[in-house]
Amino acid sequence: MATRNISTTIVTLQAMQLWRKERVKRCEVLMLLNCEIAMVPPSVNHYWVAAGKKRYLSAKAKQFHQVVRLLVKPHRSTARLRAEITFHFPDRRCRDIDNYLKATLDSLVKCGLAVDDEQFDELIVRRGAVVKGGLVKILVEELGE
Repeated sequence: MATRNISTTIVTLQAMQLWRKERVKRCEVLMLLNCEIAMVPPSVNHYWVAAGKKRYLSAKAKQFHQVVRLLVKPHRSTARLRAEITFHFPDRRCRDIDNYLKATLDSLVKCGLAVDDEQFDELIVRRGAVVKGGLVKILVEELGE
């Protein structure tokens, strides 16, 4: 009888190990980016410049894109993505933090981290403590299937 219990236990353990492996596969997350950028992106209000009937990226937007391009390696990920972005503004002025999200996500796409900003299924946007000069912390992960 003791052998029967042991073999049942072994089968149960093997089943549990398979279940755990399968569960881990479904929850796998691949970190693509974890960085800090020592500046704040332009808000949507300062992202575009109008010239006649055309709109162009502002100098601030171009500068932010260039900085991100220097710091972020192109992955060209096609997976669904999750981003945690923390904006540390240079002062305590009232700001809508969602106005700064557009420039940040566009920069990640322009530098080649992702193919399109529609890939971001989960966005966590936070306001951090005041930092002199401003700071943006960005964490991007691929979501498991």
